[in-house]
Amino acid sequence: MALDELKFVENIDPIVKGEKVVDLGCGTGRFTIWLSRSGAEVTGVDFSEEMLKIAKEKSNNNIEYIVHDLSKPFPFKTGSFDKVISTLVLEHIADLGLFFKEIKRICKRSGAIYVSAMHPAMMLKGNQANFTDPLSGDEIRPKGYPNQIADFVVNINKAGLLIEDMKEYVCTKELADKFPKAVKYFNWPILLSFKLKII
Repeated sequence: MALDELKFVENIDPIVKGEKVVDLGCGTGRFTIWLSRSGAEVTGVDFSEEMLKIAKEKSNNNIEYIVHDLSKPFPFKTGSFDKVISTLVLEHIADLGLFFKEIKRICKRSGAIYVSAMHPAMMLKGNQANFTDPLSGDEIRPKGYPNQIADFVVNINKAGLLIEDMKEYVCTKELADKFPKAVKYFNWPILLSFKLKII
């Protein structure tokens, strides 16, 4: 598991078998597959067809994958999901207001929403989210936006969502030992996570 998974998974309430869960920005399916193995009926969404191709190769047939740009309205009916999960996507969203309104719309009123982001402080270190193109091997750096914690909080509130929990994670010695590339971020905040519900 990657660093973001170790810290994010621990905050997700236990999956109830048969729950409908969507993973927004699922990439190659790390969380999507974990959610499916936990008993959820999972839909994975990502803008990259190449990423989803890899996810499909690693997954069973119980997971539905959809290509979609998350900066646009989501292709789901209102109240479609019991849990909505999105990891390390917020830094790529220009219109946070639309993003959080859409998250609220597709989540059932009794549902739960879990969102994580690269901590804004990481940009001060010159770090930007990136991934390796699975076909070409090239490093891809999707456009990032310098959203601050206040931007997240304000847009969450405007969307009619309540912050039930919020955590900021600092790179500790233990994490730096497990992930040597993270040593340059020792004692810096690296990850931000929210647990949200509909008001």
